Amino acid sequence: MGIFDKKQSFSRQELKNVFRRDSGVIPKTGGRKFFEAQRTKLSQDSFSRKYGSEISKQDYRRAVRDLGMAKRKTTDRRQRREIERRVNYLKRVGGIKQ
Repeated sequence: MGIFDKKQSFSRQELKNVFRRDSGVIPKTGGRKFFEAQRTKLSQDSFSRKYGSEISKQDYRRAVRDLGMAKRKTTDRRQRREIERRVNYLKRVGGIKQ
């Protein structure tokens, strides 16, 4: 179940609060978590002003896709792993099938 099951779009502040209240568990990592500060930074980095004041499901998917493209362009394994964790976390929160 994702955040877009109940609402069609979120303001940036509401989305920030959703990330802040989330458990932070990253799928496919054996129980690793993003801490609150990391989740806040992730929401600010992923959903910048280019998406406007309201983030729709389409904007959310676009942000996840952009991160996936950044992962493909990266050659460093550590950065690639970190981006993959971000993508998996965003997919879990947004309710996007993996």
